[in-house]
Amino acid sequence: MPDYAMPDHAMPDYANADFYTDLTLIDDPHAYFDHLRASCPVVRLPYRNVVAVTGFEETVQVMLDTEHFSSINAVGGPLANLTFEPHGDDITAQLEKERSQFSFSDQVVSESGTRHLNLRSILATLFTPSRLRALEPQLKATADALIDEFVPTGKVDLVEQYGGPYATLIIANLLGVPEDGQRRFRAVLKGAVPVPIGATHADMMKNPLVEVGKDLFKYLAKRRLQNHRVLRFARRMLGLAPPAADILTELALARYPDGSAPSLVDITGLAAFLFGAGQDTTNRLLANAFRVIATTPGMQEELRGNPKRIAAFLEELLRFDGSVKSGGRLCQKSTTLGGVEIAAGTTILLSHMAANRDPLRFADPGAFDMDRPRIKEHLAFGRGAHTCIGAPLARKEVVVSIEALLARMGNIRLSAAHHGPEAARHYAYEPTYVLRALRELHLEFDPIG
Repeated sequence: MPDYAMPDHAMPDYANADFYTDLTLIDDPHAYFDHLRASCPVVRLPYRNVVAVTGFEETVQVMLDTEHFSSINAVGGPLANLTFEPHGDDITAQLEKERSQFSFSDQVVSESGTRHLNLRSILATLFTPSRLRALEPQLKATADALIDEFVPTGKVDLVEQYGGPYATLIIANLLGVPEDGQRRFRAVLKGAVPVPIGATHADMMKNPLVEVGKDLFKYLAKRRLQNHRVLRFARRMLGLAPPAADILTELALARYPDGSAPSLVDITGLAAFLFGAGQDTTNRLLANAFRVIATTPGMQEELRGNPKRIAAFLEELLRFDGSVKSGGRLCQKSTTLGGVEIAAGTTILLSHMAANRDPLRFADPGAFDMDRPRIKEHLAFGRGAHTCIGAPLARKEVVVSIEALLARMGNIRLSAAHHGPEAARHYAYEPTYVLRALRELHLEFDPIG
């Protein structure tokens, strides 16, 4: 991987910046998106045959329009280059024929039609209200156990010591991964960054999730084998107990709505996707949350004194500085968006973050306001067919975590040694165009209790 050190005092050149490679945009993407939106909510960028969409209404339109816009490049954006010359105003068939050439195009976020519905139907069984209610004691217990590891010291890097391991352990518990596997996953996923700037296709294939996937494949294959009708019959004949029932077993034996069985590769991909999506978004959202909590006068006292306000705080955080910076779409049928003609084969830079700060939709969008009208109508979790299926779990994880951390940490403040004095704060963000991802967030606090 390349060295991502950024020159001191680097100033962005918004007019000529390449969003997908320019490190000067990492620290403050909001300013870049504001610059684009001031020109037009739908604007052609100078490189890569990309049209950026920064308006709220226009973003919703793209998210809902699966006829003209494909999600095949949802992860890689324009780095998933077309392997063919587009012909005509409708390249839908060409895209599907070349799907395997796009990085991560087999993931649920990149699929469409029946296959997308099939994959999503399996994930849906993991996020039922009853299952999430049953998981809540584990959410609280995991939070307390991690806080126990650092609270006596009065300091913490929230990203490394809490957010990352918390998200990993929760998904592992949700799936029923055994303790030795949980320890391994926690180590393997530590510090993982999705789609880093400068990464090649080969680099992305070295993602730690590949290692996680190998272990998950073994777990799932074992459970599918143990539950084969011949082996179950043999166990009964020998008077042996049936195989243990757990969620990994449910996944291994899951069926699509038409009754057909998904391949082990598909099931493994879904399970690994949960680790990637859950690890990245929850961890980074918690860091963004405590940056606000630690720097907003009176905020931690208000939330600690009235935990019911945490839910409203979270919704405004998702709008104000959510985890997802951008996603990709590909125009598969020529169309017009916001008065701009878009030809088939054009990449769409779809920014949840930009849409959530559109002043035509949210008054004074750069202000953090927990009492904002229609506070839950942000696009942090998307819209339409690809609305984040894990959103209820993510919300619950973050609310439980904020309440638990505030209950054990008083007088929370940023570490001046790591982030500078109050008049000159500085933060390091991961060099990825997909997430708004603090690399670290060092807090100091007075232990409570």
